[in-house]
Amino acid sequence: MKVLKFGGSSLKTAQSMLEVGNIIASEVGRKVVVVSAVSGVTESLLDFISVPRKEEEVKAFVKRLRDMHVSLLTEAIKDEKIREEGIDRIDKKLVRLERMLYGISYLEEVTPKTKDFVQCYGERLSVILVAAMLNDMGVRSVPCDADQLGIMTDGQYGTATADLDATRWSIVPKVQEMFYAGLTPIVTGFFGIGPDGSVTVFGRNGSDYSAAAIANALDAEVLEIWKDVDGFMTVDPKIVPEAVPIKVLSYDEAAELAYFGAKVLHPMTVEPARAKNIKIKVKNVFNPQAEGTVIQQKSDEHLDRIKSISCMRNLAIVKVFGEGAGYRTGVMSVISQRLSEGDVNIYSAVTSQTCIALLIDRKDLSKAKKILADIREGFISKIETNDDLALLCIVGEGLGYSKGIASRVFNAVAREGASIGLISAGASLVAYHFTVDKKDLEKVTRAVHKEFFGC
Repeated sequence: MKVLKFGGSSLKTAQSMLEVGNIIASEVGRKVVVVSAVSGVTESLLDFISVPRKEEEVKAFVKRLRDMHVSLLTEAIKDEKIREEGIDRIDKKLVRLERMLYGISYLEEVTPKTKDFVQCYGERLSVILVAAMLNDMGVRSVPCDADQLGIMTDGQYGTATADLDATRWSIVPKVQEMFYAGLTPIVTGFFGIGPDGSVTVFGRNGSDYSAAAIANALDAEVLEIWKDVDGFMTVDPKIVPEAVPIKVLSYDEAAELAYFGAKVLHPMTVEPARAKNIKIKVKNVFNPQAEGTVIQQKSDEHLDRIKSISCMRNLAIVKVFGEGAGYRTGVMSVISQRLSEGDVNIYSAVTSQTCIALLIDRKDLSKAKKILADIREGFISKIETNDDLALLCIVGEGLGYSKGIASRVFNAVAREGASIGLISAGASLVAYHFTVDKKDLEKVTRAVHKEFFGC
């Protein structure tokens, strides 16, 4: 049994949808398909609720959403009956969204609960498109909303985590029933349902994670993630055009790359697959013959080179100074807990006797400074920040015990006249990362890539 996930960029035109349909139709055997929203729809939903709106704006916005999806449906589907059934499903789905948007308009308030409810509507519409298209192609399919199917979460709005055990108990009987009826489930990615019945989303690119949770629950042999790129690359090709695809990554390598800037996967996708030793294949919808990248328990290990470089822009460092800051019991715990409560993610932390340095997203800097100012509690004497940083993450199986790799990396950086800031090594055996000034990111990345890959 196989789970296939398709991103929004592969659904933005009728032609690209048909390419998706051909890939699915060519798969023999039982399969579950997970889809994202049509490209741009989630962003438009979030943008619409970001400011107060008038009633007439709600009506016009819902009409634009309907027109976009009906246009795709009309172009991709030949059978009139299937097309009309799809349009009817879209209209019924939009009724509830429109009511919610009117409610938000009247109250002029968006809660975390209503935000998650609204932003998952792109997926609710896209499954209707894909299921209708497949039925038109002769592949009997049924659209399934994740909350109705039973993708269970911990209930955390905005950044939910899947409850894998509860999801397994919930979805297996329903999916098996569909399989016995000869149907292919087309499931919404990106969100699930919390313990209280509320919709909760998994965060950006969360459909990858949805697919991994479903693969885990169904004991799939393979999870295929279909994107608009040829898999993981040695570096971002926008920085180094000569970058080449990577054939094999370990679970650890893929997780580190995803967490530290590679946009190919949601960072949490690996864990549900690893738990059942499910291979992940990252493939290109628009180049299906390309090998792509296989992610599995072990990759090929090269002690003399790295596997890939990932980058993150727009980061900031917050330095918290205080006597014995790195030594006193509980200081780091208090800081991390308060920042977590304020929805500030810490990418990395380094401590010394007098300072704790925290690497965070630049957009969270003002919020972090305010939170830290409120918790001085006698042990914080001053706070310093630097908001013009970028990060490089060097990844490769065996880095944790390879000799000479770090010196080659840092010599390449030095030859470019760039300075290294925060360094973190040892936490992972397959990766280490460091910060540089944002202005130096691209030249440093090119230098490190040339050192190890010759281009």
